[in-house]
Amino acid sequence: MKLKKSNCEPKIYRNQSKAFCPRIILAIILAAVSAFYAYVYFHYTTPILMYHSFDSSRTKDYAAVSNANFYKQLEFIKAKGYKVISLNDYCRLLKDRKHIPRNSVVITIDDGYKDNLEAVKILKMFNFPATLFVTVNRIGKPEFLSEADIRSILKGTKINIGSHTLTHPDLPEVSNEELKKELSGSKYALARQFKTQIETLAYPGGAYDQKILKETEDSGYLCACTTNRGFSKKLSIFSLRRIKATDRDTEFSLWAKLSGFYNIFKKPKKPY
Repeated sequence: MKLKKSNCEPKIYRNQSKAFCPRIILAIILAAVSAFYAYVYFHYTTPILMYHSFDSSRTKDYAAVSNANFYKQLEFIKAKGYKVISLNDYCRLLKDRKHIPRNSVVITIDDGYKDNLEAVKILKMFNFPATLFVTVNRIGKPEFLSEADIRSILKGTKINIGSHTLTHPDLPEVSNEELKKELSGSKYALARQFKTQIETLAYPGGAYDQKILKETEDSGYLCACTTNRGFSKKLSIFSLRRIKATDRDTEFSLWAKLSGFYNIFKKPKKPY
């Protein structure tokens, strides 16, 4: 007589097995969520917004933001309770490894276009600090801020200036001697011309390499900004990644850019 193969276990074990599987799945899900949260949490960085021109006629073919939309963006920043701090203060906090509130925001403007004057007025309305990076040999040229413009900005606002080099070159392509002139020379020239301390630098086009990072530090800068370029996502005080603000930013996209997590999953561009 052929015996029937038993395909069952005692009920108590079957019930325990059925209860055990969902618990394992739930534990795995919770562990994965926790790991993701920890990764995101420890990769938070204070957002540094990057602007250039405020010419409304250039918003479609250049990184320009109209004055009307710039006002709306600053209005959003104020309404949502973000704390705008200067780049200088942010870098000092980084250097001293002090706590930086999670709702902090830094505003920077590159190139020193003449149209920045209206943006400066808007910043003054909100009493926000900002850093204006100027190229020494462009001061006073057509379409760029004059010496008088910059003096007026420094006197009546919370805006300070930083160096955008002497001539706005592609820094990785210049000689060692030219590199020193572009970095330390521009720092000295701006400090002498405007009787103010120049502590910050923005690399033209965000281009840099290890030699440039060392020369920047040796030139006495407190910190330096790139764009979204860099081999690593690790924070470096001489290669601070920034976030480009655009004329097309909605409240949602601006909220995402100000979250502190915007660059986490974006692949950095090669710096040179």
